[in-house]
Amino acid sequence: MMKLIRKFYRGLRVIYYRMARVYSWLITSFKFFLNDVKYHRDFISYGVPILDINPQGSFIIGKKFRFNSGKYHAMGGRQQQCYFVAAKGARITIGDNVGMTSTAIICHDSISIGDNVKIGINTVIYDTDFHSLDASIRNQYPESIEGVKNKPVTICDGAFIGGHTTILKGVTIGRNSVVGAGSVVFQSIPDEQIWAGNPAKYVKDTYSIKLSVVNE
Repeated sequence: MMKLIRKFYRGLRVIYYRMARVYSWLITSFKFFLNDVKYHRDFISYGVPILDINPQGSFIIGKKFRFNSGKYHAMGGRQQQCYFVAAKGARITIGDNVGMTSTAIICHDSISIGDNVKIGINTVIYDTDFHSLDASIRNQYPESIEGVKNKPVTICDGAFIGGHTTILKGVTIGRNSVVGAGSVVFQSIPDEQIWAGNPAKYVKDTYSIKLSVVNE
């Protein structure tokens, strides 16, 4: 009897996850439409993202985009829905064959993600300070946004961002570079390098990994 119950429960889970891909795609497509997102119909979504694209902002998505959004998809701890937020005049661009899980992209200027990029769970990408660094301005009531700094973020083709990473304004992450899990990135990373830590620092070149694989 207990085995039968377990099989029934597992069967329900299989049905749920198969259905999730269908209803997630439908609801997400509708939200893309409402937010005037430019996208391709071949995207795959497990879960539904949160979108807030200003009518004077833009969000453009390339081919074969896929993401996991919410606590029941790609369970790795600290799951949340994906957030895609573009303020007035801001531009989010995602290239082809990009995958991400529970990622927050908050854009006040420009955030550009290249082709074949993988972004790990619970990563956040900010191109703004949100608040003034001047305490006299920051502590006004209501708070003034005077002097808040925004700088573009660029993640180049083939980059791999480990889970729980924070990427801050003005950063460029180079082609095929790797950012270790839990890193805080506030300076640019050259092509073909591995960085990790808080703050993120150079670890080694990706070429060394290729050489070790060949030697094995």
